[in-house]
Amino acid sequence: MMEAGRTGANTVDRVARQHPAVVAVGRAGWLAKGVVYGIVGALAVPIALGSGARAEGGEADAQASQVGAIAKLAESPAGSALLWAVAAGLLLYVLWRLVSMVLPAEPGLRTLATRVGYGISAAVYTSLAWTAVSFARRSTTTSGDTEESRVDRASQAFMEQSAGRWLVAALGLVLVAIGAFFAHRGATAGFRDELRPGVGPLRTDHLVRLGQVGWCARAATMALIGVLLVKAAVEFSPDDAEGLDGALRRLAGVPWGKAAVLSIGLGLVVYGAYCALSTPAQRLQGPT
Repeated sequence: MMEAGRTGANTVDRVARQHPAVVAVGRAGWLAKGVVYGIVGALAVPIALGSGARAEGGEADAQASQVGAIAKLAESPAGSALLWAVAAGLLLYVLWRLVSMVLPAEPGLRTLATRVGYGISAAVYTSLAWTAVSFARRSTTTSGDTEESRVDRASQAFMEQSAGRWLVAALGLVLVAIGAFFAHRGATAGFRDELRPGVGPLRTDHLVRLGQVGWCARAATMALIGVLLVKAAVEFSPDDAEGLDGALRRLAGVPWGKAAVLSIGLGLVVYGAYCALSTPAQRLQGPT
């Protein structure tokens, strides 16, 4: 078993040496991902400080979400160029995930789960890249078709089906489980092996600390959205289902919520910084 795992890792290292362009593609995509997360975190901070009221009509550019981050880039003076650059970077990240998904690894349930996770990640960031392209081409506007409205429509459609409530609840539980995995990954620094030691502007130990904070913030967002989906299913209330922006605003409304939202927002900014600063150190990683 150990020999099989070592053989897979050696094969991945050989692929990285023989195809440096593949690794360069992945690093460019990793940087683009960091830009998006950094903006999402920055958009979450005003919610915690009480100055993040939703824009009239729930416009996407006011949202602390990945779509909101793309919309925020569109507002900048060099918006179109930035959007095309981010879209290209995200598509490169998708290619990175697809390559990672098919790399050799020791057979087993963990490997299968990792491959599935890479596939889901590729699908999510393909959608986000298309959103960036749509904004860049001026074919998408902030006309109210936001992340929250999409979640509401999807939840309503699911719950109208006979087993829809159970599907929504199952999705919520999956997101909570993903949040638990992210939290474990952050607490144990399970991503350390993805970094080449001694490469980049920061010491590896410092990069790892940033990554731990960022992964824990990502864990909180996944768990929060998941809990609200389960609540929506149990209470048969599609309006309770929220995307990230709505979930953060709901959290900010409880007595201790603003401090929690501020922590999550700053944590996502830290994760964006981690992605940017760790870009030179990222190595091609198989599904282990």
